[in-house]
Amino acid sequence: MDTATTGFEGVPGRLAGAVMARLNRDMEVAAVDELAPAPGASVLAVGFGPGVGIAELVACLPHGQIAGVDPSATMVSAARQRNRAAFDAGRVRLVEAGVASIPWPDAAFSGVVAVNSMQLWEPLDVALREIARVLAPGGRLVTLTHRWAIEKRVPLDQWIDTTGALLRRCGLVEITHRTAPFRSGEGFVLGARMPLDGNPMAP
Repeated sequence: MDTATTGFEGVPGRLAGAVMARLNRDMEVAAVDELAPAPGASVLAVGFGPGVGIAELVACLPHGQIAGVDPSATMVSAARQRNRAAFDAGRVRLVEAGVASIPWPDAAFSGVVAVNSMQLWEPLDVALREIARVLAPGGRLVTLTHRWAIEKRVPLDQWIDTTGALLRRCGLVEITHRTAPFRSGEGFVLGARMPLDGNPMAP
């Protein structure tokens, strides 16, 4: 996923961000609740958009660290502004980058969360390998995605089969999925965990 494919730059990006901040807030809250990070956890947000989910993480992690990658410079700027105090205090680090090249070391995070961005991760296998790389042993991935956004690309059953197979290939376990209602439509909730003994696919 890159800025050329998201279209979330400049004035259109700012307008899209305002809409996402309003309509997707309940999904952002649900994603953080689903992840249920410890107060001192280190969590990465992928495709954080206008930063509503980052604000939720700041509130839930009084002793933790929050990082984020988003390929849109407009979204990075908006999210930093929304979370200015935590950003200035060094609790939050947000960078312009795609999920296929996360600029943090191996096993850096105890949790990874993404809301309405997974459908844009291309190639998906590369993105999931990169997420598996930065997850610490026992770390958890949670994604929430609009069902309609998935089904614009493939049927949901096919998406479940494909993502499940790729997650297992990347070494993740305890894969769960379900649908749930949200203000902006039905969402697909996907969870997976890195084994406590680490990633068996790592060299």
